[in-house]
Amino acid sequence: MLVTDAFVLLFLVTQGLFLVASYVFAVSGADDLFVDTLYYTFIAWYRGPLAGRTEERLFEETGHVPPRPLAIMLPAWDEASILYPAVTGIMRRLDYPSYWIFIGVYPNDAATQKAANRLAAEHDNLRVVTTNNDGPTCKADCVNTIIAEIERFEQEQNISFAGIVMQDAEDILNPNALHVFNASLELADVVQLPVLSLPRRRRNLTAGHYMDEFAEFHSKEVLVRGFLTGTVPGAGVGTCYSKKTIETAKSISGTDENGIPEVFNIGSLTEDYDLAMRLTGKGLTHHLLWVHPAKKSDHTDFAVTQELFPSGFWQSVRQKTRWTIGIAFQGWAQLGWKGGLADKYFYWRDRKMVFFSHAIIIGYISLFFYWGLRLYEHLAPDAYHLPPLLPEDSPFWYVIWFNVLLLAHRLIQRHIWTGYHYGLRALAPVTLRYFVSIIINYIAMMRAIKTWIRHLGTGEVIGWDKTAHDYPEEESLELAIPVEQEAQT
Repeated sequence: MLVTDAFVLLFLVTQGLFLVASYVFAVSGADDLFVDTLYYTFIAWYRGPLAGRTEERLFEETGHVPPRPLAIMLPAWDEASILYPAVTGIMRRLDYPSYWIFIGVYPNDAATQKAANRLAAEHDNLRVVTTNNDGPTCKADCVNTIIAEIERFEQEQNISFAGIVMQDAEDILNPNALHVFNASLELADVVQLPVLSLPRRRRNLTAGHYMDEFAEFHSKEVLVRGFLTGTVPGAGVGTCYSKKTIETAKSISGTDENGIPEVFNIGSLTEDYDLAMRLTGKGLTHHLLWVHPAKKSDHTDFAVTQELFPSGFWQSVRQKTRWTIGIAFQGWAQLGWKGGLADKYFYWRDRKMVFFSHAIIIGYISLFFYWGLRLYEHLAPDAYHLPPLLPEDSPFWYVIWFNVLLLAHRLIQRHIWTGYHYGLRALAPVTLRYFVSIIINYIAMMRAIKTWIRHLGTGEVIGWDKTAHDYPEEESLELAIPVEQEAQT
């Protein structure tokens, strides 16, 4: 009798969890479907990659503005192994007559300093900036120091940079990226070029899921957000800030203990996202720009920033933990819900997985338990005979079938954008990578919740948990098969 009671109780719990998860999945999926509808109805054909905007058309729109000086910021901590070849590769690829690179290094990172100084000795348009604080602090702290040095450099050299570009050392830039930035600064104060993963081997599911996520996110979600709110969340790389943007950021921020303006928030692990949101309503224009450049990059027809995202499972979890803490938790605590209705809606989208991600896992667990009970019923003839998880005439089946359609739609969207950017050969593992991404994102969410609760309870500072990336060698770029040589970023 006790076994039967436990059997029935477990079934009822399983049924309840399944119903809760299904409703939450339906609400979240309908939310995503709303964004997709807006995109394909109003935006896809004139703002995104499907618009077919060319570099020449961009130049015509902006009056063929001549090349102006641009500064590139490269914050570097513990990057001695890749800094020299990476920056050499950037400078070899870039085709622009007037730019300077400023590499930020830390006083207690002698190896990276040595690599940076070697580059400075070989290139007249490269400067090394040493931070005041030992590393690792945070990316924002390093970048703020670089910006202060850029402004001193302008005064000393009597030069004025039209824009300041945020990049990482391991990024693969389009040869004409600076031409695109220079022209687009006539259209916007903050210009974000799309970010795409370099192609990965099909068997590398962890690294490959970034191909799918970024292809869809930057081809669709960011464009819808920019259309509705006028703000584009920073991607951390491939972002150009006008002088007006930097001055506006300085006017709404304080200074650190060394008197350096905190253009980027040193209290955020996602300083790029934080800055974009703090600039909302400040009279600045933001653009995510999809452009076909005159000179193509490897593996893409667009002027984008490409890189190799982490290939290790736990490396990816740590990276996404940092993103989750910065966007969902620190963003909520520091930015609140300011702005108009559209701004609040996208804040909700940034933060909803704090609650909704659990429902997806609960749904999978409930199905696992249910089929476990079914297996027990089959193996034990005297066991309690389970009713169906849902009666055949239950109206709840409409929710189930709606969820099935939502899942199919979600997978179709992933296939569309991965196929569009990487070709048909990249489509085989997309479905499997989708479920791998769910696992990675959920573990990252749980780690983020744990870290945030500990921070609230103890006041412990949340450290900069850097991610190990893969850096592509030139030969691997030519072959489209990256050599996985890990480097810190």
